[in-house]
Amino acid sequence: MNKIFLLSLLIAINTTFAQTNSFSNKSFVADSIFQSYCNPKEPGMAIGIVQDGKVIYKNSKGIADLSNRLSINDSTVFNIASVSKQFTALMAFMAEQEGKLKLSDDIRQYLPELKNIPNKITIQQLANHTHGLPNYSDLTAMMGFDLATPISNEQAVETILSAKQANFKAGTKYQYGNSGFILLAEILKRVYEKPFRILLKEKIFEPLNMTHTSVVDDPNIIVSNKAIAYRKNGEFFSEHMNRQMECGSSNIHTTLDDFIKWSVNFQNPKVGTSSQIERLATKTVSISKDGDLGYGLGYLTETYKGLKTVFHGGGTAGYRAYILHVPEHNLSIVTLGNKESFDGLLVIKDLLELYLKDYIVESIPVKTSYSSKELKEFEGVYKTQPGQYWTIKADEKNLYFGDDTNPLPLIGDGKFEFQYVPTSYLTFHPNAMEFRIADFNYHYEKIDFNPPILTRKELEKYVGIFKNEEFNTYYQLLIVEDNLIAKHLTNGEITLRPLSKNSFYADYPLGELTFQLNSKGKVGGFILSGTNLDNIRFIKIN
Repeated sequence: MNKIFLLSLLIAINTTFAQTNSFSNKSFVADSIFQSYCNPKEPGMAIGIVQDGKVIYKNSKGIADLSNRLSINDSTVFNIASVSKQFTALMAFMAEQEGKLKLSDDIRQYLPELKNIPNKITIQQLANHTHGLPNYSDLTAMMGFDLATPISNEQAVETILSAKQANFKAGTKYQYGNSGFILLAEILKRVYEKPFRILLKEKIFEPLNMTHTSVVDDPNIIVSNKAIAYRKNGEFFSEHMNRQMECGSSNIHTTLDDFIKWSVNFQNPKVGTSSQIERLATKTVSISKDGDLGYGLGYLTETYKGLKTVFHGGGTAGYRAYILHVPEHNLSIVTLGNKESFDGLLVIKDLLELYLKDYIVESIPVKTSYSSKELKEFEGVYKTQPGQYWTIKADEKNLYFGDDTNPLPLIGDGKFEFQYVPTSYLTFHPNAMEFRIADFNYHYEKIDFNPPILTRKELEKYVGIFKNEEFNTYYQLLIVEDNLIAKHLTNGEITLRPLSKNSFYADYPLGELTFQLNSKGKVGGFILSGTNLDNIRFIKIN
């Protein structure tokens, strides 16, 4: 009996040692992976891995504040940007459960300021990016406000509620942006009759003991132990901070320890029900060609190398945040960073392949070579956004982007690496292509692009001062060295290039300008369509 007991004990000890050794080995490799992305003397990251509700790996590297040489640690606070959206969506589910609203409700019931919008927009459409309203971030850029401009949530809401028309009829297109979640947070504020930051604190943060997490809705609020955000300029770093503090879509600030608690709640819900957590990741968009990537409400789902993942990223100024779940293996990975880069996403993928290597399925391309005739089919001009066009060129063996003489590396099956940006690639289809970057997917159509050449005299009729009433924005159009220029107080001078008769295109934050002429051929104004903007009307005022 004693021999049997001893043998059982030895087996148990060996098994435990083997498991512990396995975890130790993976942690050692994880450290090496993490180190390869982080210079301890530069802005960096904090990362955590949770499996079955328990932390199996946690680390932080880099500098939170270069001026004061403060290191990143478990309690360093980061802005998680668009990862904030899933908190807002869960709060909407909880409000529906409490009878405060229904996701099928018309938003004009709660936001009467939008009474001029002709078609119904539901609350759910706010949260899955099919509402059609102009995107707040692109609106403010068009108005001349960059991320360094201090804007409160109240001002952000007022800006969106000034819209008199939508980009498209709700439910007919998917267009990722921030306006929907900003308005959803405003609706929640109104139905609960308390500030959104207080609402999330009481309903989500406090129950999960996320004591160092907050919604920041005012640029003047000081957040203790907050990492400074940076971007690299050559050999040096400069501060790259965000002072636009809209709620609902962004600007939850949290620490690694608190972010881990949020990921645990996905695996074992304490706040929200299991069905509500599942609904966050359940696909709600079924629109072709729009890159919805299985978008639910604050999460997207897709398969990565055979693993079914639930994922969302966030980036604003120099802050980066990512959260990824693999429900079948009850594994979650979170990262927080203060450097403008894709390193956090790359680390997540490397760690995913480390911890779930036995379940990784590498896809093998079927078609790995193309004839010159086939490559010529991909050649052409593709419209990426209103006013933005990409040129793809081909020779006998390769594809090229624009005038670059370095070929696009072939991955296979119509897919080519877009080597200019990490985590991105192009996939070609007949007369179209898809552009994937990080967790975004865009569908671009091939077009005929034959812009006219206009003389200085032909440009003169477009000169003048133009105003948009909705957003109180002015642009002066003038001729500089035989080019039509749109001049703005803070956006500076933007060249307008002829696109077709009475139509021009320009760089971001503008796009395509279509001029309206009266019966005498006099210009009365123009309609602006840009990135996530459409039908923005400017009237000539002089």
